[in-house]
Amino acid sequence: MSSNHALARAAAIVLLTAGAAEAQDTPALGTEVPAEELANFYTTAFPDGEGLPPGGGTVQDGKVVYEEQCAACHGEKGEGDMSKYIPILASEGKPEHGFLWSTGHSWPYATSIFDYVRVAMPPFNPKELSDKETYAVTAYILHLNGFLPEDGSVSHETLPQVKMPAQDYFGSLWEKEESQR
Repeated sequence: MSSNHALARAAAIVLLTAGAAEAQDTPALGTEVPAEELANFYTTAFPDGEGLPPGGGTVQDGKVVYEEQCAACHGEKGEGDMSKYIPILASEGKPEHGFLWSTGHSWPYATSIFDYVRVAMPPFNPKELSDKETYAVTAYILHLNGFLPEDGSVSHETLPQVKMPAQDYFGSLWEKEESQR
């Protein structure tokens, strides 16, 4: 585990246990959180795959989940609605203006798509999707952008290997830091 990950866990523990001295008047504040519960709060998936849960999903399964959970906002093919600030998930290549860049062409890592979907989607009930559904939706979004075939799939092992176009035109402080170790 890198020092950044250890620091993040330590910060979470400090924040969760802060105020123990004042906890007499408030219920359960300052109570130690069991490690298995704390693990549910630490959900960051890094570009190299660290933090991804075991498992995977297929484009076909992702299409079903997408139609049920995502299409109402993001559109049938991931076209979004920028008039309502609903992000574009898929597009044909890199548009001229950054405001119209799709997730598939502006995010440098496929693991970031998984991470965001897992933590923030669907917006009316975040973290509702299982890991399998999240992998599947991620696979479908990658397919909509042309990065996976219709019969494709992703897993905790293959997702970090997906080459995203934005890796060519965005720099990464994370990669720079990791390469200096």
